[in-house]
Amino acid sequence: MTTPAYPPGARYFYMVSFEIDPADEALFNEIYETEHIPNILTVPGVLGVVRFRDHEPNERGWLFYSALYYLTEAGLPDTPQWQAESDKGRWAPLIRPRVKSRQRRLGRLAGTP
Repeated sequence: MTTPAYPPGARYFYMVSFEIDPADEALFNEIYETEHIPNILTVPGVLGVVRFRDHEPNERGWLFYSALYYLTEAGLPDTPQWQAESDKGRWAPLIRPRVKSRQRRLGRLAGTP
């Protein structure tokens, strides 16, 4: 088995997934890419992020987006620093109310000590 190419020092992942209305997709992506991700990447121990979008809308017609963050410590998403960065900018007032659902997963990256 080959070792996955994670960012150096990454031992954990945090995956967050959102259902959003297709009408909100452009605003969601613009704020996520230009504000939310750059803010979260300032939290010490957040080493990178990869985003995904399901190919088709789900059975309710919502788009399903996920982000996988690479972390040095498992508890980072629950820290005051993460929360403060997550609350900055337009994410909290404009996007959170538009999200149809949110799911979180946290775990160890396979093949890491």
